[in-house]
Amino acid sequence: MRYVILTGAAVENRRDLYDALEAHMELPDYFGRNLDALHDVLLHEILPAGPLTFEIEDYDALHDHLGEYATGLCHMLRDVQREDDRLTVVLR
Repeated sequence: MRYVILTGAAVENRRDLYDALEAHMELPDYFGRNLDALHDVLLHEILPAGPLTFEIEDYDALHDHLGEYATGLCHMLRDVQREDDRLTVVLR
């Protein structure tokens, strides 16, 4: 099982978010650094390689920094989880 642990307090803006994701996941060079692109890459490239647990530690701090974008990230992750049970999403 693979794990991605995103620390909300360490993410102060969208750039930090995508930098952290690129550091923890093997994202393709053409990755668009937006939620739609992340959705597609998770479903079509990351999850076919095997199960993944995506954990967000200190979600409140992430939301404080990113606002509704953090909410959108969580909604997108839950959508992917409904589409593919190889993804487990944990919010702390």
